[in-house]
Amino acid sequence: MRYLLSPLLASLLLTSTAQVDMNALMQQQMGGVKIEDDTSPFVPNSFRGSFRMENHMFTNGTEEKNSPTNMHYWSSSEKTLTKVEMPDAKGQDIRLMVDLKGKWQYMMMVDDKGKKTAMKSKKMKIVVKEDPALPEPEITVTDETKVIDGHTCTKVIVKSTEGTWTGWVAKDIPAPFGDMMRSVKTGDPGMTKRMSEMQGFPLEFEWADANGKDTMHCYMKDLVVGTVDEGIFSLEGYEVMEIPSMSFGQ
Repeated sequence: MRYLLSPLLASLLLTSTAQVDMNALMQQQMGGVKIEDDTSPFVPNSFRGSFRMENHMFTNGTEEKNSPTNMHYWSSSEKTLTKVEMPDAKGQDIRLMVDLKGKWQYMMMVDDKGKKTAMKSKKMKIVVKEDPALPEPEITVTDETKVIDGHTCTKVIVKSTEGTWTGWVAKDIPAPFGDMMRSVKTGDPGMTKRMSEMQGFPLEFEWADANGKDTMHCYMKDLVVGTVDEGIFSLEGYEVMEIPSMSFGQ
């Protein structure tokens, strides 16, 4: 189960017009899930900049048909924007923008005729009840290093009951995991919590599921740190439609 990527993919799904059905599906698959309005105090994003996460997914050593996917991420102090590109969905332009300060989220779409539509709804958050019986993930910071795009990275290994994450972490770059956590919690909250506490940005990582079959290899590309074009968050030219948000869960 690929939890380290899932916050962003889940964000795109949860702001769709089928939000209630998606909530019900999540409730069936994961007990203790609750979706509610986000009333938490505003906290600026720690990571400001942009990058592209290239994800290669494998089953039994063979790369999957819908691999690789690319997730584009832009972040200012108050807003984040994500766009996921999949091989079988070429030409689609669907983005999720989250306004952390205003507590709004926007599903932004461009159809094949160039018409721009944005569905606006209140920012929601997902709360997953943690299982106290599960052991805390184990984090090992090794002495191994390698240079990636001019950054000296340290090999870090995180083990949990769900699987093993192995990453090369650049400690001189703030990681966006804490920022992502404030939007969506994942199916392995213990792992996500520990990842959010990590000092540094993993420029490469591998996730190996505990089932011994599924793996994912991720590479950070086009990394820009400290600055972002504010125009990327513009809604100019979009027809904005406000839709109701639905709370759900236990």
